[in-house]
Amino acid sequence: MIFFSLDVETANSDSATICQIGIGKFVNGVLVETWETLIDPQSYFHWGNIRVHGISEEMVQGAPSFNEVYPELCDMLSDNIVVHHTPFDPQAFRKSYARFNLHPISIRWLDSSKIVRRTWNEFAKGGYNLANVARHLNIEFRHHDALEDSVTAGKIVVEACRLTNRCAEDWFELFKTNSK
Repeated sequence: MIFFSLDVETANSDSATICQIGIGKFVNGVLVETWETLIDPQSYFHWGNIRVHGISEEMVQGAPSFNEVYPELCDMLSDNIVVHHTPFDPQAFRKSYARFNLHPISIRWLDSSKIVRRTWNEFAKGGYNLANVARHLNIEFRHHDALEDSVTAGKIVVEACRLTNRCAEDWFELFKTNSK
């Protein structure tokens, strides 16, 4: 079973200002490949966002824009399950498609926070943010780095699949038919 995990960081409160993308590829529960890039958001950087992720305007000078990495993202992610943690990342992609007038990639989005809420009782009603869940599962990572966050979300899904005897495809089908 293959799935990808994805996380983005943004330059400011506009989710279309992606400034970093991190992607992990998992095959049969094992991380086999990673991909990351800084992105020139072609927008300003808010100090609050810089404080969270540490990425500044100077760091993205010369980096590709979202529309420039779009073909590579299409090749990598099209028709695949892509794990994310909470709705922010798919929203950032949707807003970026609109901003650059791009056709949406046919991604099968799978929210790991929904999986967490159904796998671990202690997170059923709250506290299921990525850092809390990673701490609970003894996963060490550098929070608010897109690659680290994406790989962590993927590892959380791998552990949930192991505990529930479900694969990512099973979870995707469950949430596709069960909206809650």
